[in-house]
Amino acid sequence: METSWVNTTCALQDFANALLCGKCGSKPVSPVRLTNCGHFFCRNCVQSATKCNKCDIPVQPKEIKPDHLVSSLIQNCDVIADIIHKRDIWDITTDASSISLDNTISTIFHTPKKQSYPGMRNINKPNHKGETPLHRACLKKNAEQVKHLLLLNANPNTKDHAGWTPLQEMVSYGCTEICKLLLNCGALPDISGYKSRKPLHEAAKCNRIEEAKLLLHYNADKNLPDQYGKKPIDYCKSEKMRQLLMDLPRTPSEKISDLDQTLDKSIRSRCDKFVILASNLKRENQKLLGLVAAKHKFKMLTTYRPSVTHVIVETNEQNITTLTLDVLFSIIYGSWLLSSEWIRLAEDMDEIANVDLELFEVNGAPTSDIPRKARQNAECQNPRLFNNCFFYFSLQANTTYHIADVQFTKNDLISLVKVGEGTVLTREPNPEDLKNVSQVIPFHTANDPSHPLHKCTHYIIYVPGKKIGEPLIKYNMPHIKSLPLVWLIECIEKFTLVNPAHLGLC
Repeated sequence: METSWVNTTCALQDFANALLCGKCGSKPVSPVRLTNCGHFFCRNCVQSATKCNKCDIPVQPKEIKPDHLVSSLIQNCDVIADIIHKRDIWDITTDASSISLDNTISTIFHTPKKQSYPGMRNINKPNHKGETPLHRACLKKNAEQVKHLLLLNANPNTKDHAGWTPLQEMVSYGCTEICKLLLNCGALPDISGYKSRKPLHEAAKCNRIEEAKLLLHYNADKNLPDQYGKKPIDYCKSEKMRQLLMDLPRTPSEKISDLDQTLDKSIRSRCDKFVILASNLKRENQKLLGLVAAKHKFKMLTTYRPSVTHVIVETNEQNITTLTLDVLFSIIYGSWLLSSEWIRLAEDMDEIANVDLELFEVNGAPTSDIPRKARQNAECQNPRLFNNCFFYFSLQANTTYHIADVQFTKNDLISLVKVGEGTVLTREPNPEDLKNVSQVIPFHTANDPSHPLHKCTHYIIYVPGKKIGEPLIKYNMPHIKSLPLVWLIECIEKFTLVNPAHLGLC
């Protein structure tokens, strides 16, 4: 007997009607929302708009933001339409201007109209605790306010000063509905927070079964460790949770469809904030970049700072750049490292925020794929390379050191370590004093117990040669090692804690 989907078809059609582009009246392509008024459209329909097509409110380019929630809802509508064999839900002849705001997604969610919300321009502004409005709405367990903030493109992956994200908070409190909202709107299921714990760690610690199932449905990795090397299963408080987290193969029904991923590649690889550092550019490209900066009104710096979002460099035919101090900072911080070809495109574009930056991302410096790996680590808000690592530099303060073609001072090296979330020691550590210290595990070796640096947290960095100051006593213990400066630079260049044996070191 064939299943009848009459009621479902009507409901789905009503839902699709509410998701139509506010200008062309069709299925939105790369939907964007105007943050000043809340209406959403196809990206191309409003790419150069100066006012909203529905309410005539003036629009600035920075007020046009990708709408991840609408994108996710459209994808889910398509999935349901395919199941019920209704392929024409978007074939609608509708006057888009007649669709009022009351028929948009905000009405479907039944968001109260008379409620106080923070200004849209300050949607992610933290308070003295580092909590954004979304954090505070979650802590109040106010699902309606959470919905509204997410509709305004509040970032679900912000962290407070203790490292907690909204998702981790809601998992620990057992707020399943809000967890679903956050995950549907781009919350990262494996985001690393307080003590490098993931949301699944919190679910296990608090015995939140439903939240654990939800996280696994969104492909949370049950094998990721925290800073002590413990996996979620190590915190289990019930046999039911232990069975859920056992390393068993998933059935096909447990795997989330690609259509359920909120952030597609094009959204992840765009940026609406530009703080540019030009590094060793040819004179003509340097001049052209100055003109581009003036045209698009973005900020340019002359030295690397953590506020830099994009570093522009020259590359060869293989899209490989020369290793420099600026490039090392870019890798360890996870900034975009772009070829100078991007400058010429930006010169011809009226709006550069929606450009797919991966087309111009440098392939290597010189190790292939490392700039992308480092940038994705930053986008996932994982700890940086030297998290839980402590360094003592047995170097001279006023000496310039050379590794390959790069020159360093001791202060340069200290800055690199600090940018990588490492701790710089002012006194040489004593191995005996470290034996009774509670051991943490560096984030970037925590998932590999066989790595020779799995439990190594303390490093004494030196330059070989008696005249330079090579230490008489060298340590090669599981928790502390003396290693040459070239090892440290190699770690950054390859964005990993390099096995010393790979450099011929014991």
